[in-house]
Amino acid sequence: MSKGKKDEIKPQEDFTLSTFYQKLDDSRIVLIIISLFFLIYFLPYFVKGEDSYIPQFDNLDQISYLGHFNGHFQGHFFPSDNIEEYYLPGMEPVFRLAVLSFQKIFWLLGFFWGYVINEILFRLLAFAGFYLLLKRWLTPELPRLLPALLALAYVFIPFWSQGGLSVAGLPLLAWILLNLQNKEKILLSYLLLLLYITYSSLFLTGIFVIAILGTLIFFRLLFRKNCLRLIPPLLIMIVVYTLTNYPYFLINFVYKIPTNRGEIQLLSLNFRDAFQNSFLKFFITTHVHAHSFQQYLLLPATILTAIVLAKNRNYKLRNVALSLTAFLLGSAILFALYRFKPINDWYTKLGFGFDYSRLYFLNPPVWYIIPALGIAYGYQHLKNKKVYLIIIILLLLVQIGINYRYSSLGTWTKRPTFRQVMSHDQFAEIEKQLTSKVPGFNKAETRIGCVGFQPAVANFNGFKTFGAYCPIYPLHLKDEFLEILAGEMAKNRKLDIYMHKWGSQLYLFDDVIFINMLDQKYLQQRVRTITCDLNTAKLKEMGVDYLFTAAEYDNAPAKGLKEICRDTDPVHYYRIYVYAIESEKSGDVRSETKERRSD
Repeated sequence: MSKGKKDEIKPQEDFTLSTFYQKLDDSRIVLIIISLFFLIYFLPYFVKGEDSYIPQFDNLDQISYLGHFNGHFQGHFFPSDNIEEYYLPGMEPVFRLAVLSFQKIFWLLGFFWGYVINEILFRLLAFAGFYLLLKRWLTPELPRLLPALLALAYVFIPFWSQGGLSVAGLPLLAWILLNLQNKEKILLSYLLLLLYITYSSLFLTGIFVIAILGTLIFFRLLFRKNCLRLIPPLLIMIVVYTLTNYPYFLINFVYKIPTNRGEIQLLSLNFRDAFQNSFLKFFITTHVHAHSFQQYLLLPATILTAIVLAKNRNYKLRNVALSLTAFLLGSAILFALYRFKPINDWYTKLGFGFDYSRLYFLNPPVWYIIPALGIAYGYQHLKNKKVYLIIIILLLLVQIGINYRYSSLGTWTKRPTFRQVMSHDQFAEIEKQLTSKVPGFNKAETRIGCVGFQPAVANFNGFKTFGAYCPIYPLHLKDEFLEILAGEMAKNRKLDIYMHKWGSQLYLFDDVIFINMLDQKYLQQRVRTITCDLNTAKLKEMGVDYLFTAAEYDNAPAKGLKEICRDTDPVHYYRIYVYAIESEKSGDVRSETKERRSD
């Protein structure tokens, strides 16, 4: 009797699972869900406009370096002695050449809307690439909704926007290479390969992709395995990356100009700190520039997948999962070794200026691919598939929520907004005051120094500056800044180390404000006055006419500074004091600095 009942129930269970699977695999339902998620993600930009939050760090602080001046993109792509210099006088023209990037097209719309369009396009391409990679090559057995949710979770990561497809497009690149290796969609794959190359950074991910692909080809040839179809895409990557990044090759191999990159050195760690603070911390929480948010769900899912598949030698993608797990461990070890003192000191002496530990930029998609393989394996081997699918969907929605919290949600809620940071009205008011108080004032012929806020903000508002965020620049300019900042560095050891061992931020730092400039509210509450120990004589020599400061100088007359005007209106985001540099007191500056150092 019981056996007969079992036979009667089983067809009903199969029918229920089949119906459930069909709903999860329905392309129309999946498309609606995807569209709703993307609408939620991008909605704040269109509702709030320039009152949206955009990160300053490694983003808005790079506006001038990206070629934006006076609110417009003014980047130059080819050498010319007529290239106007907006932020670092004395810098050779080759350093001011823009990389030939697909992304530059968006800047013609202005920075804000260019930023938004860029965000939309590279995330859509990233979604398509991840989804296609899973559905065609890695997890074809799963209903469409699961790879779609995995892809959504991936593209909700707060990628570095200026990197374009560098990290976000890695799954797309993997899909392209698998297509070419297996002779599928050849023309489309090559076109997308060119798009990836021109929409990504050579030094962020490209150089690592080339190295890994070249190594893979070498060993496959060594063991007489088929890989000849991967050679053309490798050569294309090398050639096109070289052409689009030609200014860097001119600087280093043709003109051979010494740059700041050769002196960059991270703070070295002993073995215990390198293991605890670099290896373990990095493996669990990853790097601030390559978020994955794996510590909540993906890390345990990755470990579980690796353990289960290590025991199952028959699973076709077992070696893929284990190799990717080994890659995550290897990148964490490399990250720690780069910071381990003996190795760090030796490598710094070579003067390459290249951070090889940035292999970690390839990690984010790996943290999502390994769990995807585990999900597919569970789907194939577990009996109660319906309950299993429901649980997996809920977990994926949680991961999407986690990623959304740290990305698009902040666009709604965080401060300061893009409009506040750029403060166009405030800088227009300052220009108006200068025009009325200084006979013959001409902004186009004036250079300013910015103390306590990003020089890129002044550049965006049409002021030429002495200072900028600049990843690569001639070494002689660093020497100029070190001379100007000597008095401030003598009072703050962290600032001294910061400038000597890194120095990509060529800013007129104040020893008290230092890196707190990103939080103007904090400065206005905690820092009322500051003491100027900049070498004002050297600044005058470099063509700086005014200092715009975020706090009042308490020793302005002694430093040859005369206050012209101020804008402390609480309506404005910044508190700005404008000083003219009038006198040169180089002897006094040198003697004062010498006395502090002797103390």
